[in-house]
Amino acid sequence: MTPPITRRLLTGLALAAGPAGLAVAQPAPLQFGVMPNVSARILLGQYQPFRSFLEQELARPVEVVTAPGLQAFQERSVAGAFGLVVTAANLGRVAQLDAGLQPIAIYEPRIPGLIVTLRARPLGGPADLRDTTVAMTNPQSLVALKFIHWARAQGIEIGRNARATHARNEDSLAQLLNTTETRAAVMSQGEFNAIRADIRENLLIWQVFIRVPGFLMLVAPRTPEADVQRLMAAIGRFPGSIQGREFFAATGFNGIRPVTPADLAELDDVVEETRAFLRAG
Repeated sequence: MTPPITRRLLTGLALAAGPAGLAVAQPAPLQFGVMPNVSARILLGQYQPFRSFLEQELARPVEVVTAPGLQAFQERSVAGAFGLVVTAANLGRVAQLDAGLQPIAIYEPRIPGLIVTLRARPLGGPADLRDTTVAMTNPQSLVALKFIHWARAQGIEIGRNARATHARNEDSLAQLLNTTETRAAVMSQGEFNAIRADIRENLLIWQVFIRVPGFLMLVAPRTPEADVQRLMAAIGRFPGSIQGREFFAATGFNGIRPVTPADLAELDDVVEETRAFLRAG
């Protein structure tokens, strides 16, 4: 007669076994790292359809994760903490060049870079920014870096004849416009949309000064090629799915396509500035 302890052990093994009595190992969750460009609450809600789709397609658990800020997120990305990464295009390009992450896709449409003012106090022209303060949330963001280039072309040099100030979130960014010295705020369309409606109604999009490449999707270094191909195939099917339509409706994106060398080359003029901001913390 089989002792009780042995019977319990054999029963446990049988429940964990698959065909022919072989144990079925559950795959580890795919860590899907998403840049914290808006609050974690909003982000995790927006990415729920993407998460569920990838779980179905890859037949493995998927966890959407982020970080407290861009600096921490970039550090975790280049350290290989995420199997799949969605990040700003310039941060993704730096992660590719410096840590070997592999770009596989890019979001559409391009991201509008906005110069926003109080509705009651619009700018007369770029020269009105001289000797004033410009507010922005993330100085290392692609929109912010491209704004510095745009301003320089208008004769406005941030740090010389104009200043930059930084806010910790979108609502704070908008509220800085109520100060006398801050005439404009620079933000993406997504950041503008995330501002509370009662604050946003007092704001004016004074100019869309640029449309920058959308977010990059990258895979961690040393990801097996077979896994890369499975991810790329799944992501290629995502836009046509029910979950894809839900995701696009929630985020304002309308497509995800393969990344091209031209997309990456467009980012090279801000690579060194991005690295400098990341080093400065």
